[in-house]
Amino acid sequence: MRKVLVLALSILLIASSAHAASEDVADGMGKKLIRGVVNIFTGIIEVPVQICKGYHKGFEPLGDGVASKTVGTVLGLFRGVGHAAGRTSWGALETFGFWTANPMDNEGVGLPLDAEYAWEEGTQYSIFEPNLGEGIKPIGRKIGRGLGNTFFGIFELPGQTMKGASDGNLGKGLVRGIWFWLSREVYGLGSLYSAIVPNPTDNPGYAFDHKWPWESLSQEVK
Repeated sequence: MRKVLVLALSILLIASSAHAASEDVADGMGKKLIRGVVNIFTGIIEVPVQICKGYHKGFEPLGDGVASKTVGTVLGLFRGVGHAAGRTSWGALETFGFWTANPMDNEGVGLPLDAEYAWEEGTQYSIFEPNLGEGIKPIGRKIGRGLGNTFFGIFELPGQTMKGASDGNLGKGLVRGIWFWLSREVYGLGSLYSAIVPNPTDNPGYAFDHKWPWESLSQEVK
C-alpha cells in the first residue's frame, strides 16, 4: 500500500505540471477513491434494493397481480446479485486504482448501474429494450475497450513522450506516458473481469487524452 501511495503522490506532483492542473488531478483521485470505498462496502445493498424494485414493478406480461409481483421479485433478486457484483468490482477498481487516469466516461460501454450509489433510485436499464441484440451491445463494447487498453495501452508511452519532447519537456512526457500506460492496463483488465456485470456511466478521475491508446501517437488531442 505504501508503494501505491508513493506512486500516486509522484504522479500527482509530476503529471500536474505535465499538461494537467494539480487540483484537477488531486480532485479526480479523491473523488474516485471515496466513491470506490463507498461502493465496495455498499454494493451488497443492491440485492434488497433490486428485490424491492422488482416487486413494485412486477413482470409486465403478467399484469399487476400476485403472479406478476412474484416473478418481479425473483427477477429483482437476480438483478440485485448482478448489480452488487458490478458495483463492488468497479468499486475495487476505483479504490485500488484511484491514482490512475481513466476513460472520459462509460456511456454505452458496459451495462449501466441504475444510479451512482446503491441507495439512489436512478433508472433501470433493460437488455430487452429495444431488443436483446441491441441491449447487450454495451457488453461487447466493454470487452472491446478492455482488450484495446490491455494490449495496446503501451502506445501511450511513446505517444506521450513525443508530446513531451515537442513541448520541450521530454522527462515530463515520459512520466505522463508511464502513468497513462499503467492506467490503461488497470482499466483494461478491470473492464475485462467485470465485462458482464454493470458499471457506472461516469468516471470521476482525470481523463485520457484520447479514446484509444494508439491515438496518442498523433499530436492532436481528441
